[in-house]
Amino acid sequence: MTKIPSPADPNRVIVRYVDPLSVNDTELIKRMHRWLDQAEQARLARFSQPHLGHAFLISHALMRKTLADLSDCAPEALRFGSTERHKPVLLASDGAEPLHFNLTHTQGLAVLAVSTEPVGVDAEWLGRQVDTAQLAQRYFTSAEQTDIRSQPTAELRRHRFLLYWTLKEAYLKAQGWGIADNLQSVSFELKPAGDPEPQSIELHLNQSGLEPIVACRFHHWRPTAEHLISLATSTGLPTLPKIDCQAWRACV
Repeated sequence: MTKIPSPADPNRVIVRYVDPLSVNDTELIKRMHRWLDQAEQARLARFSQPHLGHAFLISHALMRKTLADLSDCAPEALRFGSTERHKPVLLASDGAEPLHFNLTHTQGLAVLAVSTEPVGVDAEWLGRQVDTAQLAQRYFTSAEQTDIRSQPTAELRRHRFLLYWTLKEAYLKAQGWGIADNLQSVSFELKPAGDPEPQSIELHLNQSGLEPIVACRFHHWRPTAEHLISLATSTGLPTLPKIDCQAWRACV
């Protein structure tokens, strides 16, 4: 496994992703089980479907191993807490500043983002079958809906919808708000209009009563042919972030 760059570089945002089904070494999986704390073990035991439990285990192993490598400790030594809105946070030791992280998963992919500043990440499987028109009418602005409808094929309309969706989710996660705080409160303008791969992403905050905690920049890419990732990074980083995005090679 490639050594993770030191978190001492404040501009580096680390993104690691893995297909949980690609991790199938029995001894490695046993060791990953031992990394989990009691709360994680209890959550894992509640999964009635083995593939969902496996995805949970691998995503949390990804989180613990990456954060442990950055913190120079063992994965099982990490301790986590949560905010009032139930966002997981890494508890720092020895007075060190804790790293910010966000973990997400979709069919066939788990993704972790780590930064020295607040960060949010969301991923979607592009094969997900959704009623884009109905959901967009409920959660998106009229301008966003028009942009989705302008795409020439059903596949591109679904891709556009999921791009908006993941951008909204990533932003809300960076703020520590979550979906419960209303997807309608956030809208995006993608430029050039109608371009399947927009070069510019502008955020607009609608009337919601929520005060943003952090100003964000936005990034998006396809780590595989079947997946989309959107990332919200803090403008509090000293310069433009260096996005270090790699597939995670599960090992110990």
